[in-house]
Amino acid sequence: MIISGDDEKIRSLELVDRASGSIPMVHVHDLCRAKIFLAEEEAASGRYICSSLDTTLAELATFLAAKYQQYNVNTDRFGGRPEKLRVCISSAKLIGEGFEFRYKALDEIYDDVVNYGRSLGILPY
Repeated sequence: MIISGDDEKIRSLELVDRASGSIPMVHVHDLCRAKIFLAEEEAASGRYICSSLDTTLAELATFLAAKYQQYNVNTDRFGGRPEKLRVCISSAKLIGEGFEFRYKALDEIYDDVVNYGRSLGILPY
């Protein structure tokens, strides 16, 4: 997690960003809802991508630094990374089945992530 400064997790995000050209994001509630939705959908078959938005590591770090200033996110670490998406991971198949994402913005996803991190004591208030 970029906010906590966990180098191992940041390196994982860097690998995803480098390999795919984007970081697909989804709120855990939407992920769970999608699994249930597909289990109940008779016509559903095969694999589905569940991503409500795509971002880059640079864009994510800039967003987090601005929104959660108290965590002193180091955006310099990601300065050489592309700020524009090279690839968008499509959830068109899932949406085509009739699924609708409830959480479609970084704000909506990260507010809950930060609150959860605080409740676990991983992030200070």
